[in-house]
Amino acid sequence: LYILTTMITAKFRIEDYLAEYLRGKWGIIDEDGKPTGIISIPENIYLYHILWGLMQTKRENETKVKPNIEIVLPHCRKGDRKDPRYYNHISLRGSLIFNSRLKKFFRADMHEFFDYMKHEEGMTYKEASFLFVAKYGIDSIDPDSLAKNYSRWKDNVRLNRKKAYSSR
Repeated sequence: LYILTTMITAKFRIEDYLAEYLRGKWGIIDEDGKPTGIISIPENIYLYHILWGLMQTKRENETKVKPNIEIVLPHCRKGDRKDPRYYNHISLRGSLIFNSRLKKFFRADMHEFFDYMKHEEGMTYKEASFLFVAKYGIDSIDPDSLAKNYSRWKDNVRLNRKKAYSSR
């Protein structure tokens, strides 16, 4: 875990439910056990490397957007050209790219959670959706909409599987 005094962070905006998900999944807790609101993505997660690619120096004419997340920037290794002390900004375009990739990560994590809860714990998808939002402290999205998203995704996977088998 990072030491709060030496880490370099960037603030930017993504969809609210994704910001809540990140804080619930990788939010940093202070010495008193309280959430700091700062997110630290582990190095072995591909989102960390996407963030690395999006780091840039701040441009003066950039549009100001009210941020809803503060995230620890990937640290610099010896020989790296992107030192977070200077490349400590995520642009509006970069935040949209990060939002898109995070949404795919979120859905994959959610689908895996739903499958596990259904097949290993015997829960319904609706019960799993309520448990998922509670687990990560997500308030800005309706659990029913997550269950519907999962159902549409599952139906689409089945349809594509049928098409693949019928075209043989």
